[in-house]
Amino acid sequence: MKKRILVVDDEVIIADDLCSTLNGLGYDALEPALSYKQAIDMLSTETVDLAILDINLGGRKTGMDVAEYIQEALEIPFIYLSSHTDTKTLELAKNTMPYAYLVKPYGASDVMAAIEIAFNNQKRYSENKGNIDTEQIPSLTAMEKVVIRKISENLSTKEIAEQLFISESTVKNHRHNICVKLDLAPGTHSLLKWVMENNQYIQ
Repeated sequence: MKKRILVVDDEVIIADDLCSTLNGLGYDALEPALSYKQAIDMLSTETVDLAILDINLGGRKTGMDVAEYIQEALEIPFIYLSSHTDTKTLELAKNTMPYAYLVKPYGASDVMAAIEIAFNNQKRYSENKGNIDTEQIPSLTAMEKVVIRKISENLSTKEIAEQLFISESTVKNHRHNICVKLDLAPGTHSLLKWVMENNQYIQ
């Protein structure tokens, strides 16, 4: 079955061209989303295997905001698309843990390489998730250890709350406390990054 890919780009011509490229490479490109809202609507209603996100969407909400939604609500890889390779943009992008980065202008081979790398990274992450040895993490409470295991499974705040029969605000409080104890920036993204980068805590 063809992989279904969503392109999110506010420039119609570029979005349509990328969709044509994707179809030519054997993927199934969905109708492109031209804004943050369209992207969220598509991701909420369509089956998507991967998203290609233009960082600058011409509004207050950016491709990084779409990435945040994906990380909270879905288990799919995403690739950033941008003409910017400056240090500030790259640092902001790295903090949200994209599976690959595609620079404009690009060719079909660049698109293919980025997508294959993204799917490979997703596979490696899926193989490792949920294997945190929380007994080696100092000072976490029993519930915090449970929450960090759920976070490593890429579950959203709502899903964790439902599984543990606690409120979403309680999950957020636990997540905040974990970040403080591990000296991390607050948020699920930093915890996921920590899980992937700290192999000494992976069984």
